[in-house]
Amino acid sequence: MPARTPRKRRSSLEARAAILDAAEKRLVDAGPGGIRLQDVAADVGVSHPTVLHHFGSREGLINALVERALQDTQAQVMAAVQAAPARTDTIAAILDAVFAQMKQSGRARAFLWLALSGFAGGVSGLNLYPLAEFVHAMRVERRKGRKKPPVFDDTYFSVLLPALSLLTLAALEQKGRLDPRFDGAKFRVWLAELIHSHLERD
Repeated sequence: MPARTPRKRRSSLEARAAILDAAEKRLVDAGPGGIRLQDVAADVGVSHPTVLHHFGSREGLINALVERALQDTQAQVMAAVQAAPARTDTIAAILDAVFAQMKQSGRARAFLWLALSGFAGGVSGLNLYPLAEFVHAMRVERRKGRKKPPVFDDTYFSVLLPALSLLTLAALEQKGRLDPRFDGAKFRVWLAELIHSHLERD
């Protein structure tokens, strides 16, 4: 029987983060069925009631995992969009960075696993509206003085398309299930060109 992690004194925030880290590792390794509160508690070196205190239930823990992953990714994209001019090469760089992070962390596969298991809420669970609203505000600012203001649905769909594409491709590539002839980097450049031309059109 594996030795349990010795218990340490942590602040509430540190304990919560450690529990989420342990649960995410189990989720990536074994899927939703791998998340048992007793096992997560043992990994972190806390009691089962401590996990319940922070998250209320297994479902609460999984929902918190999804929320943290989405917030991390959105913050990464927002910072990159704000820092870089709206050009095809910078959009491609953002797509490359998000794809690499989703693949290496295993979060893409984990999110799809959760969605197929009844968690995560499908497309609505991606909660892309804050990111779309952020990008749209920048579009509105850049297009001041033009005859027609940008349409929000155009912005939202231009965020949704790469999000779903990267999510699916990162999960498939992580498991080696993509056609070996498929060039992911070339696809992301093509996708960046498509997004840029669509968002900048009159």
